[in-house]
Amino acid sequence: MADLTIEDVGEIKKYLSETCTEVNRWLPGTGWNPAWRSEARREIDNQERRADGNPWGDTPVRTAYAASAVFLFAVLDCLAAMADSIDILTTAYMPNVLGRAAMEAASQAWWLLQPRIGVRCRVARAVAVRASSGRNLGKAVRKLDPLAPVTNYGEDLLTVRTYAAGLGLTLVCNDSTTTCGGETLPSYTARAEEFERVAIKTTAAYRIYSAAAHAELYSVMQSWRQAQPGSPSGATLERCPDREAVWAAVIAAGGCATVTAHRAIALLGMGARLVELVASARKVEPLIRRMRLNFGI
Repeated sequence: MADLTIEDVGEIKKYLSETCTEVNRWLPGTGWNPAWRSEARREIDNQERRADGNPWGDTPVRTAYAASAVFLFAVLDCLAAMADSIDILTTAYMPNVLGRAAMEAASQAWWLLQPRIGVRCRVARAVAVRASSGRNLGKAVRKLDPLAPVTNYGEDLLTVRTYAAGLGLTLVCNDSTTTCGGETLPSYTARAEEFERVAIKTTAAYRIYSAAAHAELYSVMQSWRQAQPGSPSGATLERCPDREAVWAAVIAAGGCATVTAHRAIALLGMGARLVELVASARKVEPLIRRMRLNFGI
């Protein structure tokens, strides 16, 4: 296991920073504007009716897109934190924890942005995400202060139930399931593992990163090794900045951002930006080769 070098650190910071810059350029802000005749344009021009018979209009679907954008920006926050914090003493622990956070956020956006599901299913999925969030927030607030209104801290489940009913969508949200309009919200693990298998083509990254996030001893210990005999400090262990383990988390986190952006750009029908994204993604393999990383490429 080789340690990180100054060259590694510089290349990692450059890769992560450029990924953030490019995704922000392709998808600035949360007010995504679809191209003419795109799938998103058709969804915005939907003919759905509310429970009272009035048209949905574009607000429900734009709200779903905005939720996807917020998740994507959470991924970019993780990348930016990685870029800022990595130095030659960085072990795999920190990028693994941030990599897991990036994957969690990306998997939610990925699920919301699934192509060809139709506007009703897309909005239902966004409502399911909001309902689960409201339920979990309610549990946290009740632990903090049983008398405090949940709405002091964010959107509560009752608000989401009212919103869903107004749209004519049936919502079930309890400890065992969250379903809206026939769309069932996958569990955290199921959603993340599906994302890593289909989107970023890995098989165990989520479990590896989860071990770090939960501070499993074996995961923490991977960042340390036996000190060399005669160590001047007399320490038993010394830090182990395993460069390939750090790089693996960095590349995976960057992939979380780009594949999610790809799905959003395709939905919005932004052909030129899609070409730019594909060209940008193709830079990863030459980077892996140039840095002599043994990732099977």
